[in-house]
Formats: sequence, C-alpha cells, structure tokens
Amino acid sequence: MNKVVTISLNGNPYQLEEAAYDAVRAYLDSARARLAEDPGQYEILADLEQSIAYKLTRIIGAHRSVASAEDMRKALEE
Repeated sequence: MNKVVTISLNGNPYQLEEAAYDAVRAYLDSARARLAEDPGQYEILADLEQSIAYKLTRIIGAHRSVASAEDMRKALEE
C-alpha cells in the first residue's frame, strides 16, 4: 500500500504516490533555487508547473486517478 498525496499543479488537483510527490517537489525546489535571482522566477515556475501538469495528465490519462513515481519520472524527463 502506497501513501497518496494530493497537490495542486497549475491550479489543478493531482493525486500522487508519495515517491512521485517527492520527485516533483525536489524538481521544483531545485528550479526555485536556481532561479532565485531571476526577476521572472514566479512566471518561469508557473510555466514549469503548467508543463508538468500537462505532461502528467497525458501520461496517466483519464483511466487512472493516482500518478506513480514512474509516471512522474516520465513527465519530468520530458
């Protein structure tokens, strides 16, 4: 049994296995740190969230409600 975490990406709710949540959080935290001095930081992070949300939706489709760590890995690699 896996722990499931509900998050908001680009204003839409997603249910992720805990490992998938850890992966996306690490990715976005890393991006936030690299963009710390960039005046467009918030816009770029919003664009990243939008892109991840779009790719994750495409990967899991309408037939599943929880994204796995493998699903998130695929979305982040793209």
